[in-house]
Amino acid sequence: MITHLKDRQYYVDLYDRSTVEEARQNIKHYDKFFDEFQEKLPEGETIEKPGNALVSNVFYMQSVGMELLNRYENRDDCIDKWILDDESRDLQISNARLNKEPNCQHCDKDVLRIIDKSLMHRGDNNNINMPEEVLFMLRCTHCNKNSAFWEDGEAWVAKSTLCPKCSNEMTHKTNNSKQKLTFIYTCSVCQYSYKEKINLNENKKELDPNYEKDRIHCCLIDEAFRHHLFEIRRGFTEMAELGKYFKERDDNKHIYEAIKELKKTKIAEIAPLLQPTLKKAGYIEFSIDKPEIGKDVFVGFSCLDSKSDRDDYASKKTLEKLIKKELDDTNWRLMSDGVSYRLGYLSGRLHAYESEKDLKQLIIKRGKLKSKQKVNISDDNNQSVEGPNGEKIIL
Repeated sequence: MITHLKDRQYYVDLYDRSTVEEARQNIKHYDKFFDEFQEKLPEGETIEKPGNALVSNVFYMQSVGMELLNRYENRDDCIDKWILDDESRDLQISNARLNKEPNCQHCDKDVLRIIDKSLMHRGDNNNINMPEEVLFMLRCTHCNKNSAFWEDGEAWVAKSTLCPKCSNEMTHKTNNSKQKLTFIYTCSVCQYSYKEKINLNENKKELDPNYEKDRIHCCLIDEAFRHHLFEIRRGFTEMAELGKYFKERDDNKHIYEAIKELKKTKIAEIAPLLQPTLKKAGYIEFSIDKPEIGKDVFVGFSCLDSKSDRDDYASKKTLEKLIKKELDDTNWRLMSDGVSYRLGYLSGRLHAYESEKDLKQLIIKRGKLKSKQKVNISDDNNQSVEGPNGEKIIL
């Protein structure tokens, strides 16, 4: 019975060899670039690999370094998955049982002995998207011939080789030698024939004198080199983020200009700002409460309506409208629950916007941008700006 699971070192070696082979191919591309770049330098100037010049480091990271880091970071997870997959294959084989006792495919007698179990794709063996199933190999105790059955009892049928000329079934014979296997296929109808050869020496691994040296480099066993690559990647990431930051600010200059023009009103300035307008409209004794300071700042307020002929609904809506208008060009807003009214006593809360992110949202919702660009708020609460060519810029 085939056992798939190997000791961990087998998978480690498999992963490292794959890393080295892939890295060697990538290094070839980098070396070609480096040589062409070196030829373009002024006479007498040179750079060292992977290069102190930014352009050289960038291309090295793109062609070699990033993949080395990815392979290094994913190494243990990939090896663990390989081990788990092979453990699952062995468990599937171990737990497999024939649903019914089959008869010999040759003599049709029913005393068969299981000699092997293996995993195969039913039907087209090249279809790796199909799940593997357990195939039982059984030997007949009467005729001593082998039969193969799937777990559900269906007999395995060898796939016929069809003649490429007339599509009839071909026969084949095998010639063995120390160096190779030769399969000779012949069509019994049109007599078309061809050969397939397998070199038995191909499986013998040739010694790779540079492998251990390359493994230390490509698998990032060299701590100093590994640290150097991580530092370069971190620097590139920071540069990319900085580039995005400046591009976003350049794309949305009109928003940041509006933020600058917004009045950053202090708590002590709220009452003097609102009192004259509110008093003129008949709201007296306006005052603010002690502020609630946490992540955000909230300030409660209250006043009295001196107009006895104004009903409660009109009193609330008029006060809300006046406060919103006076605070429109400031960083303060009336809370969404509005104003409360009891017997001419009105109260509510104000919210201060301080951070640049909050001020940006405030400006977008305000909708009074100087630019002709249209500002939209998408359903997922991400703000976006529609540019002059119709492009969408996420804020």
